[in-house]
Amino acid sequence: MRTILIYLFRLIHYNSCMVKNSEKILADHNVSITNPRVFVLEVLLENKGPITLDELQSNLKNKVAKSTLYRVLNDLKKINILDEFTSPENQTVVELSLSEDDHHHVFCTNCGEVEDVTLSEVFEKQLSDEITNIHKESKYRIMEHTLELIGLCSDCD
Repeated sequence: MRTILIYLFRLIHYNSCMVKNSEKILADHNVSITNPRVFVLEVLLENKGPITLDELQSNLKNKVAKSTLYRVLNDLKKINILDEFTSPENQTVVELSLSEDDHHHVFCTNCGEVEDVTLSEVFEKQLSDEITNIHKESKYRIMEHTLELIGLCSDCD
């Protein structure tokens, strides 16, 4: 019985912290705190990485209508705390971007898993230099870049 009570206390405390974190993120960005925004942020915080829209909708367990989910995601993109990209399977993937760290993604072509990867500072510098050269030599103003790695995860290999 004591173990169950401790577990329930930790679960309630964890959920309370998630709501407070979600509310703090919204307040820090001067965005009104609504239940759908809090629910979406809770799932994104809990996931701690890239998630497809289908997985996000599933994890929300019908707390947020699909049309509301898209509005919330657009709101989060407008305040620059959400990154959105497309997987090799043409699925939309989102993830919170609360820090300035530059990272990339590796996709499993078999199961669709997406994982964050960080490259060495030396490689990032070389990549940045190449992008600068491309900018100078082409008619394009490069605004951002992505580097996606595609392969098989250890479960599928």
